[in-house]
Amino acid sequence: MTLSQGDRLGRYEVLGPIGAGGMGEVWRALDTDLDREVAVKILPESFASDENRLERFHREAKALAALSHPNLLDIYDVGATNGIHYAVTELLEGDTLRERITPSGLPWKKVTSIGSAVADGLAAAHGRGIIHRDIKPENLFITADGRVKILDFGLASVHEEAEPDAETATITEAGTVMGTPGYMAPEQLTGDRSVINATTDVYGLGGILCVLLTGKPPRIEASAVADWYQTPRLEDRKAMAEVPPELCRIAERALSPAQADRFQSVDELKYEMEAFMAGGGWFATRRYLAGDVIIREGDSGAEAFIISSGVCDVFRGKLEGPRQFIRSMGPGDTFGELSVLTRKPRSASVVAQTDVSLRLVTVDALDRELKRNPVLASFMSAVTSRFCDLEARLDASQE
Repeated sequence: MTLSQGDRLGRYEVLGPIGAGGMGEVWRALDTDLDREVAVKILPESFASDENRLERFHREAKALAALSHPNLLDIYDVGATNGIHYAVTELLEGDTLRERITPSGLPWKKVTSIGSAVADGLAAAHGRGIIHRDIKPENLFITADGRVKILDFGLASVHEEAEPDAETATITEAGTVMGTPGYMAPEQLTGDRSVINATTDVYGLGGILCVLLTGKPPRIEASAVADWYQTPRLEDRKAMAEVPPELCRIAERALSPAQADRFQSVDELKYEMEAFMAGGGWFATRRYLAGDVIIREGDSGAEAFIISSGVCDVFRGKLEGPRQFIRSMGPGDTFGELSVLTRKPRSASVVAQTDVSLRLVTVDALDRELKRNPVLASFMSAVTSRFCDLEARLDASQE
């Protein structure tokens, strides 16, 4: 049966088409009982004749109907009329995220706002055992009043209620590869439903961050299989200079090929974005192996470092000959700041005692951070000025 304007599906009067996707057509309709416009999603006839797909359609509707979250599409009803199976949802006005993306990406503050909203919606779904599996710009909707809605759970993997240690089952066909190639996680290539979990949607959200920041998806749909097991370097892709390195790092971790290397939940990813928003996002992360020389005495440099993890040793004297050990430093310690403030050569060498992770503080990154906090910027300017005056007086007294 083909729908047209004026047709009836129970109490719903069809007003006109909205769009179509892999899991069915969507129509604007009038709920004649409540006198409100709604969206009606129709399951394709080929799917309705497939017991597994029909069961998945109804399972999706029931699972989502049990949720109430501002970032998820509200489902009002589900039914069948004359062999047509349908679900009734709220009617949204606005655009899909696909229509908002520009070739150079979006401003990073907007990206974090959208990413946080998607994470909230997915967290609510995951709490009910629902894994979306097809997070992409076409399935995210920005309403006219700026709200973010996650659409189309048609490829969702719905887990049954189970004891904590019991094996969970899904209604997804075993051995079937489902998802959108440009955004789907590597584990979806196998068609093995047992490996699909919350980290699969973490990968999808990482893909959203990638396309919003760079204007490009994690990969093109025709990518070679090997490309699926490479983490895209957002720093190399970004078209705008105004993209903080830390936000790139967060997206890259979400896009790690190995599930164990990703954030283990969307809540964890959101926490990282919130920590980024709190400050320090313009400081890039650098990693060094044990024994690496990070800075060398006498060299010029305009970078300072904050130790995130690991231990560094400070020395004076030639590293290749006799040298004097000064001290060891650990997480939270800083070094190299005098060269940033005074532009003088390094007064000591720093060597990684263990593998270390450092935050790189450049003059440009520091300026960007301070612009976010004018009060702190004013304080730092005064401290720097007084420190430089003191250094100048000390140099003059030694002449």
